[in-house]
Amino acid sequence: MCRLFAQVAPQDASARSFLADTEFSLLRQADADPDNLQKDGWGLAWFGPDGPQIVKSGRSASDERPRFIDASEAARSKVVLGHIRAASKGIGIDDQRAHPFSDEGWVFMHNGTLFIHREVAAALGPRRARLKTDSDSEVYFQQFMKFRAGGADPSAAFEACIAENWRLWESCRGLYPELPGPYSSLNAIASGGNGIHALCHAAHRGLAEHGVFHPDQPWSVMSWTLRDGRFLLASEGVDGGDWTRLSPPETISAVPTADGVDVRRRPLSPLCTFGPVPEVSRS
Repeated sequence: MCRLFAQVAPQDASARSFLADTEFSLLRQADADPDNLQKDGWGLAWFGPDGPQIVKSGRSASDERPRFIDASEAARSKVVLGHIRAASKGIGIDDQRAHPFSDEGWVFMHNGTLFIHREVAAALGPRRARLKTDSDSEVYFQQFMKFRAGGADPSAAFEACIAENWRLWESCRGLYPELPGPYSSLNAIASGGNGIHALCHAAHRGLAEHGVFHPDQPWSVMSWTLRDGRFLLASEGVDGGDWTRLSPPETISAVPTADGVDVRRRPLSPLCTFGPVPEVSRS
């Protein structure tokens, strides 16, 4: 189960405390549960004058604590993203396949497995040439970017990804009799530098069932909060304060303003040929 984190602030700000120092920080989530290790890579992203700045590694964050902490200290901007990876089965583990992925000024990170990533890649059109790895998550990123390029806003682009995955599933499901659907989770956070946009949605259970520090929190349900004027979004709370859990399937956006952060949530009701798309948190 990968771990996601984002901070959005009205002014450039550090996220080190939530990334590395708090009792439930992203770094501490990496090896807190020996039966649920996130050991397959890590990455941080923030935005400077020249666009995204990314530090990432295919090694365990626990094994690279000094480097992770140094990157957490350097990550200072209105938007800071963090990811700790538990790799999907069959996808290699190295620096390139670590999250976040970046293209055309956007960064993207994902928790879950896109089982039909080959079929989705085949439907990318010219964007397929932009893939640098065989990662299912990078394919998902380019799928999102395809719909963005077609004029969809980020929330609508995420919704279009869900719809396309189920359309493709109808034509290829016979090839995967052992699979319950086209993906486990599409939980993702994307940013072009002006705030973040996220999808919280999982159709089927992944390798884990609950949060690392919060056993009452389903693994697929992200949470958000406001701290000192900053917006935080994470796979589970990275400190002991109050957090609001999302109600998947839904998208959430957080965009900095002159004096705060504008937060907008949008519930989704995705459909496929047999009815409502499955949502594991409500099953």
